[in-house]
Amino acid sequence: MSTRIVAGGTGFIGRYLVEHWLKQNKKIIVVGRDKTKIDRLFLGRVESITWDHLQERGADWVRNSEFILNLAGSNISAHRWTPGEKFSLLRSRMETTNLISKVCSALGHQSPPFLCAGGIGVYGLQRTSQDLPPRLTEASEIHLDQHPEFLAKIGHDWEQATELAKASGVPVVNLRFGVVLGKNGGALKKMQRPFQLGLGGPLGSGNQAYSWVHLHDLARAIDFILTQQPIMQGPINIVAPQCVAQREFALQLGKALHRPARLPMPGFMAKLLFGSEMAEELLLNGQHVYPERLLQAGFTFQYPTLEQALAEIYKG
Repeated sequence: MSTRIVAGGTGFIGRYLVEHWLKQNKKIIVVGRDKTKIDRLFLGRVESITWDHLQERGADWVRNSEFILNLAGSNISAHRWTPGEKFSLLRSRMETTNLISKVCSALGHQSPPFLCAGGIGVYGLQRTSQDLPPRLTEASEIHLDQHPEFLAKIGHDWEQATELAKASGVPVVNLRFGVVLGKNGGALKKMQRPFQLGLGGPLGSGNQAYSWVHLHDLARAIDFILTQQPIMQGPINIVAPQCVAQREFALQLGKALHRPARLPMPGFMAKLLFGSEMAEELLLNGQHVYPERLLQAGFTFQYPTLEQALAEIYKG
């Protein structure tokens, strides 16, 4: 039985992917800080190892695996972006990615594929207007001097941490996730609460581009990438083909929850609640990102529109 290694497998996306692959009868190794937590969460159905174990004996596990997927990283929106929190967010991604890159690079061409999570924030924020801004694809150039935002820096540095593995001949896939929508967690868990109280509505101007993906399509996209021979490498946008303005997202979420979506949150209020930098980058601005490489390779989304995705999530 082939083994799949999932680092950071106890988070919202990781838990879903591990369960998704367990249903396919795959053997899973989950890497994390706390073996007891992993064993409790998955009821002993996976093998659990710590980061120290991976550092000491990682080559043995990785060499015999189908691939290693890195999802490790602190929640980007859990706390206000103080200088200390921003350092912690960056460190939580860089330390783990550097470690996996080192393990894989030691194996060189014998290493299985290394898939590393990342975000569409790497593209930088786009100007907000009445119409959606131009599409950003994997071929779009990234200029950190033009986009000095924190999310652009963290996305860029995160991908740069995989360069050691790439230079050693390891097949590396940089997964650029949009906002991931799914049941009982992730962004929706926070977003739905005001709507459930009848207080939902657009944020700021409501014109900011909102690139998203259903969690099930995220899993299907990773499965698809792994079936391609040779495997798709480099950056791949994991977003639905339909980007919407945030105002439309609020309307669709209200419709799915059978709640009104008429109470906008002014930009200044978002800045007071979350801090100016976090509000600007996570809530009041966005990116119109398109999954060009997936579509060109023949991938078909099960939930290509926001209405379909939210209907499935809130069905029944």
